[in-house]
Amino acid sequence: MHEEWTDAEIRGFIERITMERRRAERRARNKRKEPRPLVPKRRRSSPKELPAPAAVAVKKRRLAG
Repeated sequence: MHEEWTDAEIRGFIERITMERRRAERRARNKRKEPRPLVPKRRRSSPKELPAPAAVAVKKRRLAG
């Protein structure tokens, strides 16, 4: 037996497929990682705010020869 689809059935089928596709795209988009928020660059601290450097051991120079 040969059945033909009516225009309304075809339109309904196409509409259902597009809605399912949109839902799948929305789900995929929600699963993706959210972009990190932009962090403003830190301002340079003044020399007074910086901690004092650790004492550096002075290397003795060897004389050539």
